[in-house]
Amino acid sequence: MNDQLQESDSGRLFFGAQVEAPWPKDYPPGRMIEEETRHVTLAFLGDTSLPALQALLPSAPLPPFLIGPAGIGNTLIFLPPDKNRVAALSVQWLDPSAAFNIYQKQFTIWLKASGYSLEERPYFPHITIARGPFDKKSWQDHFAPLPFFVKAIRLYQSIGNLHYRSLWDVPLLSPFEEFEHTADIAFLVRGSTPQELHRNAQLALAFKFPSLVPFFSARLQGTLDEIIIALNEIVGTADAECGCPFKAVSFHGQIKVDENNLLNWEMIVDV
Repeated sequence: MNDQLQESDSGRLFFGAQVEAPWPKDYPPGRMIEEETRHVTLAFLGDTSLPALQALLPSAPLPPFLIGPAGIGNTLIFLPPDKNRVAALSVQWLDPSAAFNIYQKQFTIWLKASGYSLEERPYFPHITIARGPFDKKSWQDHFAPLPFFVKAIRLYQSIGNLHYRSLWDVPLLSPFEEFEHTADIAFLVRGSTPQELHRNAQLALAFKFPSLVPFFSARLQGTLDEIIIALNEIVGTADAECGCPFKAVSFHGQIKVDENNLLNWEMIVDV
């Protein structure tokens, strides 16, 4: 947990979850949010005393997950509905229990108990990509579902012109990490259960080939051989329908348990 609060007395502050995604480089014109500060908002505070919040941060509820939650930006939305000043992705969490949304509720309860007033409205997780002016139809024509995962929980300060400064963070483990492998693509995939390992293996493949998202299997498997068979099924289906850069996921390695009691698997992908 890093603590980098500035010395000024107040700022326009909010808590958010920094997200990582295979962002397209050819979005239509708009006032773009920088990739490294794209986020899902946890709670917006507005103009707030930094020293007072700093004193409370040690008591902030920590995430109940070690691995950053994964999801799909499954719909392009324009907010607010009557003004359309923001182009954003609505969030569909891959975890059926939506642990992130539960954590968001815990976080707002902590803030309210600490004396902060928050807007009373249903929570709607989304990722803002750009602000207007923009051509709505161009964005709609460009849209395709996009995989993502949460990298860290952060306290942000808005410093103007769509720029945000991170003042405090709680880093999370990535669901997967790519590593060097001769002639093939290789990932270290993490999960707290075999089913989460399967889900995050699909996510890793989709970061290389986002068009794989519609073919994700909702039926998650419990053994390594079953996981590999299921992964190859979606690769084969995607290749038949739209072409796919992967030949196959190799029957390779074994599931291991790391020092955090998490499952790890080295996934090798033939290309």
